[in-house]
Amino acid sequence: MSTYTIEVPDGRSERERERGIRVVCDEHGEHQEFQPGYRSVAFYCDGCGFEVEIGLHDDDWRDWGERC
Repeated sequence: MSTYTIEVPDGRSERERERGIRVVCDEHGEHQEFQPGYRSVAFYCDGCGFEVEIGLHDDDWRDWGERC
């Protein structure tokens, strides 16, 4: 299975970090940039034939280590 990279643009302030999101299929180089304001996005890579759905949560974030 391919790996995907999810990037948020670097910003100087907390507000700027919330601007958009970029999803890249590392194996095929396919990428898509999503504008700010989406709570979830779906990225499809033609090379993989997979659609990946990413949920964005800017509130109530927890470290996954808490679940152990």
